[in-house]
Amino acid sequence: MKLFTKAILTSSLSVALLAGSCAGMSNAHAAGSKGDISIIVNNETANVDVTPYIRDGATLVPLNAIKTIPDVQISWNNNSKIVTVNNNGQKSTLKAGSTTATIIGHQVKLTSAAEMKNGRIMVPIRFITAAADAYAYWNAGQRVVYVAKPSATLAKQLQSSDTATARNASIRFPAVDKTGTLLETPETGDNMLYTTYFPKNKVDEFFKQHMDIVNYYRIINNHTELLWSAKVDLKQQVKNTNLPIIPYKIIEFKGKMPSIPTGGVYFAFSLPGAFHYGIIDKNGKATELPTATPEQSQQGIFNILEEEQLK
Repeated sequence: MKLFTKAILTSSLSVALLAGSCAGMSNAHAAGSKGDISIIVNNETANVDVTPYIRDGATLVPLNAIKTIPDVQISWNNNSKIVTVNNNGQKSTLKAGSTTATIIGHQVKLTSAAEMKNGRIMVPIRFITAAADAYAYWNAGQRVVYVAKPSATLAKQLQSSDTATARNASIRFPAVDKTGTLLETPETGDNMLYTTYFPKNKVDEFFKQHMDIVNYYRIINNHTELLWSAKVDLKQQVKNTNLPIIPYKIIEFKGKMPSIPTGGVYFAFSLPGAFHYGIIDKNGKATELPTATPEQSQQGIFNILEEEQLK
């Protein structure tokens, strides 16, 4: 696949969108290696001034770390000592020191109470995510709490009948790592090149490649999950019968390898401004297409007419 031909000027926003989930997963590995618990809310590592901890089987986090969950308001009343979550008018409350919460009109027993630590209110993450209708996942190996909830706008864009709009939404969906991404080999080349692959006509599953690592993501129940991570040999282009969209020899992987026997499209961005795109047929043959317009490159993912010609 020719990924280093004529370069055109593209925006750093496009590169950020294509690189997004890869960077979030790398941050998770770095955070987990230190032993402290970290929080990733919608692909962004939360800044905390009090380290999260586990008590009575519950993970307690500082309230400010999770206020970025979209479409909800989370507040703390220092006089009443009550945490309130307002999710589109549906309120949930938890009083510090109590193991009983009111979540949208129902009393729920918690394993641990909210409490003060170093001047900060620490709240069981499960109370917040249940009240906010968000997804939470504890990756014990990484020691990372993932919190995922797409905004209403992003969720609506994913349902768009326009493939490009839906795909641009899918790569911005909050990701959760349940598999663990493999680490790149430093000497494999340009570390600022990011490639995103979509199987033919698919909007809810995609691959992201950085250097010699390819990660497979699929949207499940309103969040994205990293399901497979593979190391490839960039010097050996081969036909992967069950995965022809990845035209390199797979030498190692984690997770369950997906079986997608169709071709698809790819978009490759690199700094300081190269952009390439094309199609890959079901036999693994890649065809780079003509230079995109500035408008297309700024869009990030756009519709490719040749995709419909793929068998």
